[in-house]
Amino acid sequence: MKKAIYLLLTFSLFSCSSKMEPVIIVSPSGNIKATIKVDEKSVYYSVIAVNEGIETVVVASSPLGLIRSDDSFFDNIKIDSVTGSNDISESYSMVSGKQKKLSYKAREATVCLSNNLNKKLNIVFRVFDDGVAFRYVFPEQSDNEVKVLSERTGFHIPDSTNAWMSPYEPFNQYGQPGYESEYLEVKSGTPSPEKSGWAFPLLFKNGDYWLFISEAGLDGSYCGSHLKKDCDGGLYTIAFPEADERYGMGDANPSSKLPWVMPWRYIVVGKSVNVIAGTSMGYHLSEPSTIDDVSWIKPGRASWEWWSSTGGRKVKNLKEFIDLAAEMSWEYSLIDAGWENMPDGKIEDVISYAGKKNVNLTLWYNSGGRRDTSMKDEDFLMFNDDTRDKEMARIKALGVKGIKVDFFSGDKQYVIQLYQKILRDASKYQLLVDFHGCTMPRGWNRTYPNLLTMEAVKGIECYRYNKLYPDMVARYNTIAALVRGSAGSVDYTPAAFTDQKFPHKTTWAHELALTVVYESGIIHMADKPEGYRSLPQEALAFLKQVPAAWDETILIAAVPGELFIIARKKEGKWYVAGINGKDEMQEVTFNLPVSVVNPILLADGEAQSEISIKKIEGV
Repeated sequence: MKKAIYLLLTFSLFSCSSKMEPVIIVSPSGNIKATIKVDEKSVYYSVIAVNEGIETVVVASSPLGLIRSDDSFFDNIKIDSVTGSNDISESYSMVSGKQKKLSYKAREATVCLSNNLNKKLNIVFRVFDDGVAFRYVFPEQSDNEVKVLSERTGFHIPDSTNAWMSPYEPFNQYGQPGYESEYLEVKSGTPSPEKSGWAFPLLFKNGDYWLFISEAGLDGSYCGSHLKKDCDGGLYTIAFPEADERYGMGDANPSSKLPWVMPWRYIVVGKSVNVIAGTSMGYHLSEPSTIDDVSWIKPGRASWEWWSSTGGRKVKNLKEFIDLAAEMSWEYSLIDAGWENMPDGKIEDVISYAGKKNVNLTLWYNSGGRRDTSMKDEDFLMFNDDTRDKEMARIKALGVKGIKVDFFSGDKQYVIQLYQKILRDASKYQLLVDFHGCTMPRGWNRTYPNLLTMEAVKGIECYRYNKLYPDMVARYNTIAALVRGSAGSVDYTPAAFTDQKFPHKTTWAHELALTVVYESGIIHMADKPEGYRSLPQEALAFLKQVPAAWDETILIAAVPGELFIIARKKEGKWYVAGINGKDEMQEVTFNLPVSVVNPILLADGEAQSEISIKKIEGV
């Protein structure tokens, strides 16, 4: 009955929308409502969660609209009509990720607006049972290119709400912004310590409800966005890339001819943190796969020589890591920066050797975001359309299976277009892709399933150059696994057991668990051969079989900054991994879901329905 009342109310409000009464769009089960209203000048939305008849405002009245180079779509705006209110549903499969089979139901409606010059702006809302998404569309036709000067889009989170988020990094010559700042636990409304603002995604605990905010459906028609520094009263508003990103090249403001369809912004809502960890909304909002035959896309594990190396790439050393991959039954070995000029041979020698060992190779490339300042974007193979096509054709003919493209250094529109070009061309040549020094995931793995993973995390490479990393990493991993991991695949490069410049303070159990805690379609195992060969046989056996793509994922427990426990299934076998973010031992007791039977545990304890895991420091 409750659902029927909501549907009747929604229809009534739609029919009266010309009088500027609020528009209400309700999710299929009636537990989430989006309300859109216009006052004398502007348009606003709010998100309401409904539980047993009790309504809770989880996103308070927040502004919508934007300023275009030729006019304003924020002030003096009105609702002309509301179209749609259609129930939509979809089922699809992922090649890699935390869940193989995905499906959703939602209700979609378009709020059609016009400004005082009768220029049109549509806002498409899609309301799911676990959240709300919306996107802007300029529906009119024009061959004249227009630019968005600013957005008024906001997310109003009530004061004193707990929040976990990372600052948006200012540009520097080492490839930032790369979404590698530490996650901070703050109260909503706290300004960012960086003038560049806050980065997506955002995690909040608002009373009984968890909120996760991010964007998806970014296809090159727009820039990647983040949030402004100041968020007074808990109002987080959209910011565009900084002007100096990518060495100041390219416009920070997005532009297009009309019609113009912009990316989705979305808010996941759940009373349990499990809703956040389990969300696939970023994929639901992305375009379907552009690749009809995905049989050549093989998730897997890779040896990786860079982390433990000294003195640059050498054929001799690379062969040792190919031997390691063969020994461990790993599918790949990654050849990182410097392979073009090795002192003891050529890349063809390495490729030939790998072929004899039945190990597939992937090669590193610079996208142009870190360079001698005299160089330009066009000097890099993966930037220029012609050189990219020729290089991909060349390495495909040599038998290379994939590429790692690094140092994007910004979210300007032309850089987002570069990501799309690389993915499109790589699929043409059946090459796998790993993005490093990159933006955060926005659902591209669905559209281009050959994209197996992205960095955008403060990964294990920091042991080489960040003296603060060992003291913060255990806590960081419990937050990043939830916040960053909920956005998409994470190329954390785990499983390093030996030390680099700054030694570990976590335990080997912690390092082993990270192979499951962080989902990645290709797991780059960071350590050197002797690091793995020194492990106990049980750990070694586990690393030989740990999957890189999952059929199902269930969050067992998560307290950001304190602990993270996850269960993932592959081909009927469950893997349960837990990490401790605190300096002292924790004892955690929990019941596994009924479906989790005969699990492999990556922590102390017995495989039974109720497990007590005693963790020592850093586990």
